[in-house]
Amino acid sequence: MRVGVEFKDKDIHTIIQILNSNVGKEIRIDDLLVQALMKNICSSDLVFLVLQRLEEGNYIKGKRGSLLVNEEIEKEEAEKISRIILNKISRSKKLFVTPLEVGKFFQCPRRLFLEKVVLSRQYKERKGKTWDGEAIHLAVNIFIKNLAKMQIEQLMEEAARRAVEKFKERVTIRKGEIIDFLERFYELIKKEGFSYIFTEKTFESIKVGLVGTPDIVGIKASEIIPIDIKLGELSKKGVKEEHLLQSVGESILVEEFFRKKVSFSYLIYFGSKSLVKIKLTNELRRKFLNYKRGIERMCKLGRIPGKGKLPNLERRVCLGCHVRPSCENIEMLRRIR
Repeated sequence: MRVGVEFKDKDIHTIIQILNSNVGKEIRIDDLLVQALMKNICSSDLVFLVLQRLEEGNYIKGKRGSLLVNEEIEKEEAEKISRIILNKISRSKKLFVTPLEVGKFFQCPRRLFLEKVVLSRQYKERKGKTWDGEAIHLAVNIFIKNLAKMQIEQLMEEAARRAVEKFKERVTIRKGEIIDFLERFYELIKKEGFSYIFTEKTFESIKVGLVGTPDIVGIKASEIIPIDIKLGELSKKGVKEEHLLQSVGESILVEEFFRKKVSFSYLIYFGSKSLVKIKLTNELRRKFLNYKRGIERMCKLGRIPGKGKLPNLERRVCLGCHVRPSCENIEMLRRIR
């Protein structure tokens, strides 16, 4: 959670470098955005602000779905454009939140307030679920980034080994469990036939005031699919609301970046070996944005909010809450007469 944008001068220069490498060529907007993401440009809003300035100077000519780079953009012009854009967007006082924070707000507004506004000390478990999740995500990250560099079986073994080794004093899962997960994950991405697979890439939307890092984004000719990995098991009652909200928020981020509708996303549950396909509807998008506005109202009020109202809050949220001591202290002080 933060106020305002945090783009850097080098981001704009990176966009211009991509364009300069295509002088005299026509480049599809989709391809430009993929190249930008590969270079860790997190917002297509920034890309289009640069394109707008360059088109005004006749450096590029826009067409439907593509653009022609007429001539090389000189360093002086690049610096001028960078100053203008950064000066413009630096005035923003918009609150930026993550999809994960929206999910936490749904669970318990006070928890989010203590974690992100008060910055209360967080007490994380020394060993267990938190670190198991870190290990799984690290293994997937290593696996995806090295798909073209190693044999698959060898890569699975290496990714699992490195993940367990990094968190060896804190994890409870075994290397074999991670390898088994990677085998099933590999079958999924083979079946989907993605042209590009991105992992741990940050996306940011200036328009929505949203920033986040989906676990995986798969791209193929007709679809873009965000994929989120959860450590636990799929509930008998279905997908938990906080997981759904996070998935919807990440889909909105991907939509905003690529300027294309995301039809569905995937949730993968490590514990139950389950795959859930989430159909993205306008109703779900509105629900997510309503909760986001709730966070904005909470921050503007500046008061410690109440605890969440889930019927099973204690078991579902409080037991694993990293700011529980602060919350319990608030409850104790409120009993003073």
